[in-house]
Amino acid sequence: MSLSKKGAVVLLGLGALAVYKYNKMSDEQKTALKDKGKKLFDEHISPLLKSTLGMADDSSLLAQEHQPVKVNGINN
Repeated sequence: MSLSKKGAVVLLGLGALAVYKYNKMSDEQKTALKDKGKKLFDEHISPLLKSTLGMADDSSLLAQEHQPVKVNGINN
């Protein structure tokens, strides 16, 4: 995927604006924003991906035992 020069300038401008706005926030606003981001991450990122990235809180998520799959009465 190729990004045009105008697209790159727009993305750079948006990034600079985000940094500027974040630096102007109070400590309470920064904490609230971090908590909101952490909550969204915890709710929407699957446990399998978290364990793959080494971020699993509970080691039981890493190795869950499942029942064997039966196909037409035969265990696989």
